[in-house]
Amino acid sequence: MSTNTTTSQNRQGDPGAPEKAPAPPRVAHLAQGLTRWSVLIGYVLMVAIFAILRPDTFLTISTATNLLDQATIPTLLVCGLTFILASGEFDLSFTAVLGLSAGAVIILMSKHDWPVALACMAALVLAGGLGLIVGLLVTVGRASSFIVTLAVSSVVVGLELALTDNKTIFENVPISFTNVAQQEVLGLHQSVWIMVILVVISGIILHATRLGRHISAVGGNATAAFLAGISVRRVRISCFVIVALLAGLAAILRTSTAGSYFPNSSAGFLLNSYAAVFLGAAAARSGRFTILGSVFGVVWLLTLQTGLTQLNQPAWASTLLQGLILSIAVLLAARGRREGEA
Repeated sequence: MSTNTTTSQNRQGDPGAPEKAPAPPRVAHLAQGLTRWSVLIGYVLMVAIFAILRPDTFLTISTATNLLDQATIPTLLVCGLTFILASGEFDLSFTAVLGLSAGAVIILMSKHDWPVALACMAALVLAGGLGLIVGLLVTVGRASSFIVTLAVSSVVVGLELALTDNKTIFENVPISFTNVAQQEVLGLHQSVWIMVILVVISGIILHATRLGRHISAVGGNATAAFLAGISVRRVRISCFVIVALLAGLAAILRTSTAGSYFPNSSAGFLLNSYAAVFLGAAAARSGRFTILGSVFGVVWLLTLQTGLTQLNQPAWASTLLQGLILSIAVLLAARGRREGEA
């Protein structure tokens, strides 16, 4: 066969030869890159805009320190929530656990004169017990975690109101308790250092231990994990206990910082926590839930709130933007997860 004939057949297409996929155009590559890095790009642009509009107040040490102080409680909550989402479950009760634990630790000290350490330990036991109950209801009861935690949240809020009589409590709070969060170490409040330590511990557990590997396996495919010999029930119960314990720690730091308990102290943390975790997953190009990504999500949202506050924007603007950001982050995280599995 001549060369011309062979060339003609190749142009017409040889059914026996594998077809080469056409190279994606440069525009498609650019669009894909922008999508993958959209969260990081958006953060850089946001910081630049706020720095230009408020050059004297935004990029300052005091603003950064204030942001770290504000990040303490939501960071603890998103660390726990990351465990839950990585295991393939949902939890709507952790903010209610925070509220009840906050009321309990203050009541025990101010009304019953419990020592600070003992009151804090009791609040953590209470929080962990609630997490264990939720985990058992979801796993042993084989119920939807969304419905179970929504119901438990209502019950826990009712217990909080009954315990505190829905009143602010600030009398007889020991100074040693307020020092737990407010005392300064190397120019930062002690609560910030506690947050850093717990972030490191959470990251090690989720990403560098056997339990963390099992959590990822269960979240990826629970059936395959079970067939591989992993106790899916135990893993998921552990995650619910972890998020509850971190909520209890957040309650202690929150009441220590304020030096008091006030009703509805957990308001606003639920949506923000989910938004931060999904933002972090979207920032990670694989779309997976990571501790570092979730912490970045907290910083992202707090930077937005700080900038809007310095620009004297109304409170509803921040809430509206957070809802929009959560919607976009969920879509980006889902897309990143699909691309990572492909």
